[in-house]
Parts: sequence; C-alpha cells; structure tokens
Amino acid sequence: MPKEGKQENGETSENGLTDHEKLIWGEFKDLVSCQNKEIVEFLFVKHVMTPLLGHKHANAGIRLLVAKEFLESVESIVTSQRPSWRADAASVDTNRNSVLLMDDLTLFAHGHIEDKPCLSVEIKPKCGFLPSSSFIAEENVIKKSITRFQMHQVLKLKENEISEISEYDPLDLFSGSKDRIHKAIRALYTTPQNNFRVFLNGSLVFGGLGGGISKTTTKTEQEFDHLLKDIIRTEDGLRSNHFIELVAETVYASGVLDHLLDVQKLDKYNIEGAIHVYYDLVEQPCKVCGELEKSELTSQFSFMHSIPVDEKVNVLKDFLISATAKDCSVMIGFRSTEEGISRSSSHSNLNLESAKQEFDYKVHFIDLDMRPLKKMEVYYKLDKKIINTYLEMLNKKEAMGERRDEPE
Repeated sequence: MPKEGKQENGETSENGLTDHEKLIWGEFKDLVSCQNKEIVEFLFVKHVMTPLLGHKHANAGIRLLVAKEFLESVESIVTSQRPSWRADAASVDTNRNSVLLMDDLTLFAHGHIEDKPCLSVEIKPKCGFLPSSSFIAEENVIKKSITRFQMHQVLKLKENEISEISEYDPLDLFSGSKDRIHKAIRALYTTPQNNFRVFLNGSLVFGGLGGGISKTTTKTEQEFDHLLKDIIRTEDGLRSNHFIELVAETVYASGVLDHLLDVQKLDKYNIEGAIHVYYDLVEQPCKVCGELEKSELTSQFSFMHSIPVDEKVNVLKDFLISATAKDCSVMIGFRSTEEGISRSSSHSNLNLESAKQEFDYKVHFIDLDMRPLKKMEVYYKLDKKIINTYLEMLNKKEAMGERRDEPE
C-alpha cells in the first residue's frame, strides 16, 4: 500500500487525496473513493482528461491484476538492464496486485517493428495562449503580450538550467497556420532542450533525457540525417528538412492542438485570480491579500472571496485541469505506407509532397497526471519569480541602451 499522506487539515488520506481535493473531484465517485494513489492517477486520466482531449488521442491504459511472481520477474529484468548510474533510481513495488498496461507510443502497430521502421516525435507544446484575466496586476501586464514559455527561458538561463534561450514560441505551434507551425517545429529542432525528442523503433535518437541538448550542432544534424535514411528516402543532407516539414504538416493536419488549447483555456482567471479561491477552500487566511496594502484590495479580490463554494471548486478544478494540459506532451508516430504496407483505418494518412512519400501517423497525449492542489502556492511563487526575472532583464537592457546613447 502507498504511504499515508498528511492533509492540510491534519487528517490522513490513504490514497493521497486530501479532503479538499475530494471536494474538487467529487463528481467522479470512483476516483475520490479509491484507496490507491496510482489508481487515482489512472482514473483521473480516464474520467477527466480523456473525455476532454478525445478518446482517439488520450488513453489511460488498461488495469490488469497480476501475481507477485510476475512483478518480481519484472523487477529482475529492469534491474539487469538499468545502467549502473541509475541502479537505485526506482524499484518495482512487488506488493501491488495490479498494474497498468500502456501502449508503447514510440512504436507502431502493436509494437511490431519488423514490418517497417517507426519514427516517433515527442513535443512538449507548453501554454499556447496569452492570458487576458482582469486579475493580472498592472505591474505584471507583460504576461498579456509575452508567452510564459519565453519569459521562463530567461529565468532558466539565469539559473543555469539551459545554456541558450530557445526561439520557440508556443503561439506559433498553436496558431493553425502552416507557416507558423513550421517555424515552431524548426525552433524546437534547433534548440530541443526537454521540449522535443525523437525515437526510432523505440530508441531515443534525438534530443535528450532531463534537460536535453541545448543546441543542435552540425554534427548532431548529420548523424540524425543519416538515421532517417530508412524512413525518409531522399538524398543525404535533405532528410532533416523533410522531417521538420513532416512533423509540421502532421500537427497542422491532425488538428489535435485545437483540443489541447481548449482545455488549457479552462484557466480563465490566471494564477493571480485562482490563488485567492485556493486559500478560501483550504480555510487559510489569504496570503496574497495579506501582502497587499489595504488601498490595493480591489473589488475583484473581494468578489473572488465572496463567490459560493461550488463556484470556487469549479475555478480550482478548471485551473488544475488546465495546468495538466499546459505541461503534457504530444507523441506523433510515423510509418511509411509504401512497399505494400496495408493501411489501417485506426491511423491517419499524410502525403509529404516534397519527399514524394506517404505516411501513416498517429497522435496521442501523454503525461496527463493530476496536479496536487497544494501546488497552487508553488505556481503562484514561480509565476512571480518568472515575471520579476524577465522584467529585471528588460530593465538592464534598457539601462545599457541609455548608457550607449549618452554623449561622450
């Protein structure tokens, strides 16, 4: 059994959900009554995220009962294959009585790779819209014109999480414009970080684990171009360009990001509005209002604190669902349909004219985990940190520009 977790009100919960979280997800009876944290996550994807994103593109997996001997054999296999530096990274809980069976989305056709090579791309799109909430403070109004991703890049650079700022703009990827989507994929390919990875027959061949690679070098591109030879049949040096076009055309043709954007936009109030509701629900004095001067306490904040409990629950539920959608990944699998490969009605088809090839493709959302309610304070503090760091950078640039303009 999972360890018991402390609730905000001091009581414990066997499944990791607090009483306040049970209130938020209360309409999903089997989710809030479940006594296993892992199964709670499964039910969240099944009951909450899959209906919103579409059953074709989101799958919670299948829960299967298993014997202890099976889990012990899995543990043995995993341990033998894990590199020495990750030997203690995690372990299989052999006391479980069930597991989740998930599709390997890096492969095609039920995991059989002998028919045709399979290329899969993992994209972490991030937030695809600019907030317009009236709760955004005047000093933070830049949030309404610069994407969260672009501002966060400045903080990551300052904290040495990345070595170079990406040119990627999520608004391009979500734009519905072929040209802008192509620009976005090109930027992700140029600076993958942890937002863009490519798998060939299930093995990672481009991008990296964790922070990933910061910049695609000429050598990296040449090696990747060579790896694509069995997928994109064109002359050397041109395959990576065709690959970028293939990914961009598929994003455009599939339309899946339209669904994702709708779910992200459930966050109507921004963290600057939702945080007030959070403190009310967990029955704590609002720390945000406590930091403000009385003259700054606007009627907007008073309004948020005065709305009925059921409305507060809906505000937080929508915010947390949106948070999952803003940080999930999209997996796109490709397989050439040439040389007699039979078409599957479950897969879509794309004709890449520039390479004179046709591809089957499939698109799925992954990493759809439930966000804990207690992370609301973390979201608020990070939001402030991102904004302040970005504004500091702008002020420094402005000051440097003024010094350059001064007469000698």
